Amino acid sequence: MTASTLVLPLAASRGSSIAGKAYWGMVGRIALTAATIDAAYIVLFLLLGSVPLAAINVISIAMYLSAYALIRRRRNMLGVTLIWVEVVAHSALGSLMIGWESGFHYYLLLFIPAIVIANTKGYAMPMVLGLLVYYLGLKSLCEYLGPLAPLPPRRVEIVNAIHVCLIFGMFAALAGLYRRTILVAEARLLKQATLDPLTGLSNRGHFQTLVSNELARCQRSGAPVAVMLCDVDHFKQVNDRCGHAVGDLALVHVAKILSANLRECDVLARWGGEEFLALLPDSSLQAAHAAAERIRAAIEAHPLAIDGTPIAITLSFGVAQLHGSHDLQDATARADKALYDSKRAGRNRVSLG
Repeated sequence: MTASTLVLPLAASRGSSIAGKAYWGMVGRIALTAATIDAAYIVLFLLLGSVPLAAINVISIAMYLSAYALIRRRRNMLGVTLIWVEVVAHSALGSLMIGWESGFHYYLLLFIPAIVIANTKGYAMPMVLGLLVYYLGLKSLCEYLGPLAPLPPRRVEIVNAIHVCLIFGMFAALAGLYRRTILVAEARLLKQATLDPLTGLSNRGHFQTLVSNELARCQRSGAPVAVMLCDVDHFKQVNDRCGHAVGDLALVHVAKILSANLRECDVLARWGGEEFLALLPDSSLQAAHAAAERIRAAIEAHPLAIDGTPIAITLSFGVAQLHGSHDLQDATARADKALYDSKRAGRNRVSLG
């Protein structure tokens, strides 16, 4: 019964995606783990003198193995339903046979976070209320009937202690699972908010955040700062001649060469379309011009290879010096004008603004 409840928080996860396949693979492993734990329970209850409970665990193992087989055959929801039935029934039978004090009912509490977090159709509250009614009803029935197959009080205390330890471990595992899920989602959202999805470079918004720190540092030290704006030459022709998929590969190719030829302190972003902008701290106009020339030559010397066919790519550059920490917008505008000077002069060159 125990480990199976860990599948509940994700019971709403379905589909044929990689994540979905990984999830159902995890459910299958949990079913096998639960079957193994129930095998250990058989030994425990035989030692405690409760043959009926040992027999129940034999049935539980059969249910878990059946659930595992169903999941392997992609009958996923039927497999998960079988696991749910096992947990609910096992909790009730254990409580009725050796009493409420045995702690079998603790496992029902694991349904609460599972229902609330996994439910996406607005049924969480009715399901939790239904679970509460079931829980209180089971408690009343146990108190009314008394243990049907009682054990000595000391042995019941042992069973209760084992259940407490397992429940603590399961709640810790559930909390860890939820925390990992939140952290992964947070990281994904942060990536979407700060990075260009195609090239992996910073987007405009993140570029502004990053450069503010560099500009403040350079203002304190008095170091020069330059901006470098570049644009892929004849990019529309690449798209029209080779297709947009190749155009995307060309942008990724350019982004990699730009990144490889800039310093760690430089801030690079995809500025929009086929344009890229870099802030070069501690760089004079001459140093920025030299960096742009180096990148221009690297791009020209490394054409994009598509199925063994080289596709020539060149860049035009505009470089400008910042005259103060609040001059970024004006410097970018001067670099943009210089870039168009490069275009008018025949492309594949660097102009100063």
